[in-house]
Amino acid sequence: MQHFPKVSYVSANFRCEISLDRFSKQFAEAQQWLGDRVLEDCRAVMPHLTGSLQQRSHTEDGGKKVIFPGPYGRFQYGGKVMVDPVTGSPWARKGARKVLTDRPLQYSNPQVTDHWFDTAKARNGDYWIAGVKQRGGGG
Repeated sequence: MQHFPKVSYVSANFRCEISLDRFSKQFAEAQQWLGDRVLEDCRAVMPHLTGSLQQRSHTEDGGKKVIFPGPYGRFQYGGKVMVDPVTGSPWARKGARKVLTDRPLQYSNPQVTDHWFDTAKARNGDYWIAGVKQRGGGG
């Protein structure tokens, strides 16, 4: 230790281990809650002509992943018509790989949108954050 007028200088090493184990349950519950809310709020603006996409969509890994199964989910989320590159038809030949067009998909329900996560987040993002904070112990 060195002392100077009005100043003391200490050189030392400090090691600290902090366990967050007691928060694990809260964090896991907050994550699952968020995944469930994201899925629920997305379903309100997802295409649902037959309901298949909504029924097959789910959360995984404790709410860390919200799954909208593809390739149908990917196609609907992109919001563009896909066609057979040879025939130009939305009905593809066996083995053909569809290509995107610049034509938007037409939905019969005005509440439905492509990129539904972005819409749900814009509508509910503040609610999601508040809910996670409340369940995670920070609000």
